[in-house]
Amino acid sequence: MNEIHINNKNNYYQRFEVLKTNRNKRYKYNEFLVEGVRSLKEAVKNGWNIKSWIYNKNNLSDWAKETIHTVKTETNYCLTPQLLCL
Repeated sequence: MNEIHINNKNNYYQRFEVLKTNRNKRYKYNEFLVEGVRSLKEAVKNGWNIKSWIYNKNNLSDWAKETIHTVKTETNYCLTPQLLCL
């Protein structure tokens, strides 16, 4: 698993924002964001292909740490707390 650290509103961050707010881009990229523990648990339980995780490495529950390490992904993105709150 590759981990990319994001400290500013670069291209990666802007893509996350687009996926979150623009239905046409989600359709074009064939991707979408899933937020919240319950929804993430359901996605994993139902065998969805998880492309990546977006998280703050300093603020993870034990469940989140375990899930990130056990569910195979292409690339994970570690954001600063300030960027996660935007």
